[in-house]
Amino acid sequence: MYRLAIFDFDGTLVDSAPGIVDVMRQVVDEYMLSKEIFEQWRQLIGVPLLTQVEMIFPDAEGKFHEEVANRYRTIYDTKVIEICPPFPALKKTLHELAEAEIDIAIVTSKRRGLVEVVLDHHNISTYFKLVLGQQDVSNHKPHPEPVHFTLSKLNHMHPHAVVIGDSTFDLDMARAAGVDSIGVTTGIHTRQILEGSQPVKIVDKLEEVLPIILNGRHKVV
Repeated sequence: MYRLAIFDFDGTLVDSAPGIVDVMRQVVDEYMLSKEIFEQWRQLIGVPLLTQVEMIFPDAEGKFHEEVANRYRTIYDTKVIEICPPFPALKKTLHELAEAEIDIAIVTSKRRGLVEVVLDHHNISTYFKLVLGQQDVSNHKPHPEPVHFTLSKLNHMHPHAVVIGDSTFDLDMARAAGVDSIGVTTGIHTRQILEGSQPVKIVDKLEEVLPIILNGRHKVV
């Protein structure tokens, strides 16, 4: 049976993808970048920001990477609450998991402080045993380190954990760590893309993860 649910943040718990894409578009417009760059960038939601910029500008110098990333942060940080509205069933889902004594964690490539601002604003911080941000590990999604760290910190075994995320970065991280995953189609990656990462299930709404988590890994069909 699952005893630990490890959630991604953007596109999984909060409907932030549209706002993130809008910030990306603003930066692309300011730097007069191509449509191709924009399309490549938007597919990287879930990867740490600086790594995103390094991936879309592989031939640029580090100073330029930092400049673009900092410009993105300047725009994003001023409206993080607005950009990160919770999905409608979020509080109900968290409550039911807590009632079933399932530990809940967040593993995100976002800076932890930004996530905590959103959680505090919506009065849901107490549901989470751990919020793991980009500054807390050396290797980020899809590397398995964030999952291994979370399991060790919360004293859970691999068979009892499940990762829930909207991107292949989340699901590939779970697979690399040897834990189950559930894909949700509420973010950037489509069902077809998520299927390639072999989750135990793909759902279209956050609340649909509840019966899967509560029934446990041996009863998932």
